[in-house]
Amino acid sequence: MKPIRFAIATLLLMTAVPAMAQQCQGLQDLNHSSGVLDNILQLIWKDKEQAECGSLTSVLGRVTNTRKVGGRKLEEDRPFNPQAAQADLAKAQSDPEVRSRLDKVRKEVSDPTLRMVYEAAILDEEGFYSARDLRINQIKQQVK
Repeated sequence: MKPIRFAIATLLLMTAVPAMAQQCQGLQDLNHSSGVLDNILQLIWKDKEQAECGSLTSVLGRVTNTRKVGGRKLEEDRPFNPQAAQADLAKAQSDPEVRSRLDKVRKEVSDPTLRMVYEAAILDEEGFYSARDLRINQIKQQVK
């Protein structure tokens, strides 16, 4: 059943791409890279823009990328620390501007996966990277 839904979503995406998606090359590139994202991308393109294109592209790329980053490393990768991520999320929610953006998304976006994508993008924009990674891990668990 899911492959059929993804195929239909892909066809719909190709036939009607709103202005936001046309302006966001990163989201267009993701459209062709993964079947997992088709439904999320369709919802993003229908919805009002809740986060910047670059942050959305970054978050969705991290959701689909399961490979290690290549190249020369100046520092070793740090393992994900859920306690630090929760603390970072609490710090983000204590910031009035970030909290108002997150509350707006929670009120306006009904799909739970899409809501987490927007929350992760907002956290990315605002520099709360551990909290962003927490949301990305939650998204990965939902789309499995």
